[in-house]
Amino acid sequence: MSDARETNSSPDWLYRLASGLAILEGLIVAGLGLFLVLNSFFSDVEEPSAWLAEIAFAALGSIGLIVAGMGLKRRKNWGRAPVVIANLIALPVAYYLWTSDQMIIALLLGAIALPALVSAFLAIPQR
Repeated sequence: MSDARETNSSPDWLYRLASGLAILEGLIVAGLGLFLVLNSFFSDVEEPSAWLAEIAFAALGSIGLIVAGMGLKRRKNWGRAPVVIANLIALPVAYYLWTSDQMIIALLLGAIALPALVSAFLAIPQR
């Protein structure tokens, strides 16, 4: 049965790449959320509701990307859509960062988002 699965679906490296990059993105988003929490101890939070919303968004986004990445690692089809959508959002953000003279961050984001998007998009299971 595993032989048929391997011959009828996308190569394993696409799943591994998409999975690894999605998990990496999830960990980066979790790190940014943790930064927001820690930063609140050292500076004044002017808009507490916006701050809490950003932390909630970071928590949900990081958990979603990590779970989707683990799903892709197990070749579950449901893991593809969140990874594709997240990276379709990340690429315009990278472009915005590029146009606002934050080129290093834009390049780093694009260097993760583009291969994650392409590999998740191409990791198509066949029946």
